[in-house]
Amino acid sequence: MTLMLRAVCLAAVFAIGAICVPQPTVAQGQDLPPQVQLTPGLVESFIASYPQLQELGKQLEQRYGRAVADPEDPTSGIAAFAAYAEARGEIEQIVTAHGIDSLEDWTRIAYSVMLAYSFAERGDGGGSVDSEMAEAMEQIRGDDNIPAAQKEQLIAMLQQQMAAISQLRPPAGNIEAVTPFLDQIRAIAETN
Repeated sequence: MTLMLRAVCLAAVFAIGAICVPQPTVAQGQDLPPQVQLTPGLVESFIASYPQLQELGKQLEQRYGRAVADPEDPTSGIAAFAAYAEARGEIEQIVTAHGIDSLEDWTRIAYSVMLAYSFAERGDGGGSVDSEMAEAMEQIRGDDNIPAAQKEQLIAMLQQQMAAISQLRPPAGNIEAVTPFLDQIRAIAETN
């Protein structure tokens, strides 16, 4: 009984962890950044700009020192250098050359691309996570060896995790927009 319960809980944790690939981090209690409606053109602009921004990041690191960046977020280093006016100008120049209006827009696009990518990599548009969580809840409900109070706690925990996942779910069409570019986005995700 205890082994099955652990397996169910671990499966739920891994199901959530599997969709959480590099993405901008958000402090606890803070709203998630808004996602944008992606088009193939926006995805291509992000992909095309990324190597140039990465190279600029290396130059800026030599100029300003190492940026405090999230190792799980391939975009955070660039955003950290934007605090320097000259660096921000150089970043904006690359971003606008790729048809993106500003660094802030680029960051929202990057966030949206990486989330859509994570769901696309997971398959089923994230639906498999929903079905895995629902199955885990049914197993908990059906296990007569788990006390009722413990069942309620486990189910409440899974429901909270499902709610968190639903906030991350990309808008309709975003997964389809990134799908033709999965290999290129994977290369970006694996740069850190």
